[in-house]
Amino acid sequence: MAHNQSFFKDKTSKHQTNTRFTMGLHDIARSRGYNQDVEVLPPNHNEQAKASYNIPRSISGNALASLIAEQEAATEVPVTKENAMRKLNCKAQNYAWGRMGRNSTVANMSAAQNEEFEIQDDKPYAELWIGTHPNGMSNICSTGSDEDEDGESFVDDGITPMSLLEHVNSNPKLHLGSDTKSDLTFLFKILSIEKVLSIQAHPDKKLAEQLHTSRPHVYKDPNHKPEMAVALTDDFEAMCGFRPVNHIAENLKKYPEFWVVIGKEAAENVLALEHNPNSSAIRGVLRNMFHKFNTADDELIQRQLTKLIGRLRLKQLRHDELSRDAKLMLKLANQFPGDSGMMAPLMLNHVRLTRGQSFYIGANEPHAYISGEIIECMACSDNVVRAGLTPKLKDVDTLVSMLTYRTAVPTITRGKKIDDCTTLYAPPVADFCIEIIEVPAYSNYELRPVRSPSVVITLDGDAKFEQGNVSSLIMTYGGALFISANTRTGLRAGTKGISIARAMSNVHFY
Repeated sequence: MAHNQSFFKDKTSKHQTNTRFTMGLHDIARSRGYNQDVEVLPPNHNEQAKASYNIPRSISGNALASLIAEQEAATEVPVTKENAMRKLNCKAQNYAWGRMGRNSTVANMSAAQNEEFEIQDDKPYAELWIGTHPNGMSNICSTGSDEDEDGESFVDDGITPMSLLEHVNSNPKLHLGSDTKSDLTFLFKILSIEKVLSIQAHPDKKLAEQLHTSRPHVYKDPNHKPEMAVALTDDFEAMCGFRPVNHIAENLKKYPEFWVVIGKEAAENVLALEHNPNSSAIRGVLRNMFHKFNTADDELIQRQLTKLIGRLRLKQLRHDELSRDAKLMLKLANQFPGDSGMMAPLMLNHVRLTRGQSFYIGANEPHAYISGEIIECMACSDNVVRAGLTPKLKDVDTLVSMLTYRTAVPTITRGKKIDDCTTLYAPPVADFCIEIIEVPAYSNYELRPVRSPSVVITLDGDAKFEQGNVSSLIMTYGGALFISANTRTGLRAGTKGISIARAMSNVHFY
């Protein structure tokens, strides 16, 4: 990887900084005389975040670097054999929407991690989980071997294979940075998406606790699940959040089938707000629309879907120009025949990201990934409330009641450049953040100590990772690492340079 051929191509002249910061950090920076750049950003994604982000601001890269350096000096601990970095063997998930065989980054990374992993060309590989979630636990693996006098191989690195959760709980103070913690706050993933995922949302903490208590067989943990996606390819597409109300009104006029499904009253209520985007009535109107859409009579839905698909396919046969919405609806109809979710693009924003671009999905926001390959980080939870484009359980009542019904285009960012090699993607939650680190060939770089455990996945290239004289590992494509809290790791990039992604708790701003 040549220095000027970044794994994430920056298509802008400068990195766009849409990172949000708490007022506490802003006040610290101001008191120390750091320059600040005020940015106006869309509304925050949940009520809890609103309280912390009344005045969204960003701090200059120099100020951020200075604060990070001060944190390092206060928290760094020596590396010993006990808290040295550990190689990980991670869990691949074979969901039906994943890319097939060797076309999947998940499959290729899994094979690179584990020589016993065999890729099956007729099998989907959807997600690679890097973390401690019980449904996809990562495991510590040994890193070296030798042969005895009989020629039999044995491990001689002194590392006992175990689950990552067992490892961090063997000494929480050392690995997690606190003896009051018992787990990672985040789950890191690679996703390879061939078919659309379900229309879904993730509950906030309060609702997650309620759902887990009432239906633990469906909602299996009491945690919230905010998410951030960073595109690895230029073909990533998703639906996220409700479109501005005037766009939905326009689609009601353009697609009579949509009007019929939600009914005359709900449709007219939307149209009445077409030129009043700041009306306090929008939430109630959209909630009623979404409820009518998801509870419409199935025979009615099938008749309208047949009409709509037939009309769009006729335009296609005539080589008439199709809108983005029309093309996407045909794509969804082919993937999920007879599912009313094919009309979702008429209500939800359709976004496309290129490599290195990202967006954040807060609690109680509807979304569905459509295609592409991404890095994803989230709070450590598997709670999903679904309502369409899925054969799985649809919990329509819960989804309709929980959504925020905010109408805004998602904020797409390229992160915040914090040094020559590192771009930080920081959401407005404490659970996680992501660093993308790109080091040129034959160059040295240090992964700074942070007040959080972290995990690393190699996206491209190779490097030698070292922690003094205690630990040394060669990392290549697909290789994954766990790094204990407050420890420093140096690396020396190889002939192609190296590109890695690092996830941790959002210690930069919390």
